[in-house]
Amino acid sequence: MKYLKKKEASLLILGCWLVYTAAYIGRLDYSASMVKIISELGITNDHGGLVYSCFALTYGIGQLLNGILCKRYNPKFVITGALCVSAIVNVFMPLAGDYRVMAALWLVNGIVQSMLFSILIRTLSRNIASHTISKAIYVMSSTVAAGTASAYGLSALFVALDMWKVTFFVAAALLVAAAITWVCIMTRVENAIKNSETEEDELAALKKDTNAAISGKSSIGGIFIATLIFVAVTAIANGFIKDGVNNWLPKILRDEFGVADSLSIILTLLLPLFSILGSIIARKLYIKLKNHLFINGIFYTVAFTLALTVYLIYPLRTVAFTMVLFIGLACMMAAINNVITSMFPLDNRDKMDSGLLAGLLDTLCYVGSSAAGTLLGKMSQSLGWESVLMTLFIFAGVSAAICLSFSVFTKKKTR
Repeated sequence: MKYLKKKEASLLILGCWLVYTAAYIGRLDYSASMVKIISELGITNDHGGLVYSCFALTYGIGQLLNGILCKRYNPKFVITGALCVSAIVNVFMPLAGDYRVMAALWLVNGIVQSMLFSILIRTLSRNIASHTISKAIYVMSSTVAAGTASAYGLSALFVALDMWKVTFFVAAALLVAAAITWVCIMTRVENAIKNSETEEDELAALKKDTNAAISGKSSIGGIFIATLIFVAVTAIANGFIKDGVNNWLPKILRDEFGVADSLSIILTLLLPLFSILGSIIARKLYIKLKNHLFINGIFYTVAFTLALTVYLIYPLRTVAFTMVLFIGLACMMAAINNVITSMFPLDNRDKMDSGLLAGLLDTLCYVGSSAAGTLLGKMSQSLGWESVLMTLFIFAGVSAAICLSFSVFTKKKTR
């Protein structure tokens, strides 16, 4: 199969990075500003969480559908259209003035943004040679940290200036800029393919020939299916913990530690800034271990320890130590998310369409995200924030046990 040469491949990776980073800003600007919005609109935590849950619900369902259908899409036009609609939604969001209208708008945002990830992963998979895939995985893993940090940074700035609505307008402008850049990059990529400026992927061809020579295809297929099932189960926990922390930490800092709105957002900004370390650790571990479940088992074990410690020291109300623990937890969730939504789909592109696989797994992550938005909001209202912290370490502990147990199972089957 023919793939883009190094220069065009790097340009495509850059384009995918810009698109998904801008998309993250255009979806997390609400979460980043939620503390201020809840305060200004005079609504409850569960009403504020409902808005993000609407996004997570439609995003999750859309990811699954678009993962199935993305092979029929023209990535140039579909991604451009999705970014533009998301920009329009962001413009109207701060003008709504009612959480129900916001929920409806964010629901639409979830629908259009769900078109992006599976198409981007499939586009990379079909156009980039095997020796460049590791670079693509690493670059795409940083989109979560870059987008989250940008969203929370912008929100902190404009909340401090008492201009939180401007956050959404800036996000809309960035989405439009990303759409224009994407059109330019994809036009160049299409011209390169049209003019046969491509190269043969010798590594992929060798791997294909080797797989064809293996007699135990059913065994390999069984291991892949088992691994996929267990990765999928723990993807739900990843979304639940990751967005549970990102969405509600500013509110915890404000309600329980007496931190001002803008400062609570700035402190939360530390999570994505440090979470890029999680992606780097995930990449290094994968090079050594080559086992997705075992790697995630290690990360979930560390996450369980950190979340349990947060719960135990919570009565002491020590902001600095609590933040250090939450930063570590965010690093672990970023690492796990990288393994689930990027490494696993691209590593297994010879077994299953990478766009479908990425869409399916990201869907499950957002099933967890949707639950975190409403469930944790309701729990904080009725049972207090300690119950929220307890739920986080229970999810992490169960996921660690699942990953470690079944990584041993799949390893024995391989032997």
